Amino acid sequence: MPADQLVSLASLVVKTGRYARGDNLLPSIQSQKAKVVILSEGCGANRSKKIQDKCAYYQIPLIMLNPLRFNAISSKVQGAMSVLDEGFAKSILNQAKLDSSLQLFNV
Repeated sequence: MPADQLVSLASLVVKTGRYARGDNLLPSIQSQKAKVVILSEGCGANRSKKIQDKCAYYQIPLIMLNPLRFNAISSKVQGAMSVLDEGFAKSILNQAKLDSSLQLFNV
């Protein structure tokens, strides 16, 4: 299943440290260092809207992921993460395009 490969790639991103989360997430979007943002559907409404609006304004691709799959990425990441590495981002976007159950924005 393509989404499992997407989760595997996102887990590798976390292991390499080429991601931003928490307080560093929005600045990474604003500085356009973020190449793709992965957002859990279980994220709070206010934070989710803020992240979606920032991604739309700065034209950063956004992937909405099922909370169960998102939680499988890492225990460090909660709610949302941005991928800073361009190679990983391209691979993640390619896998996301193969999975019709995912919501993609700004792609």
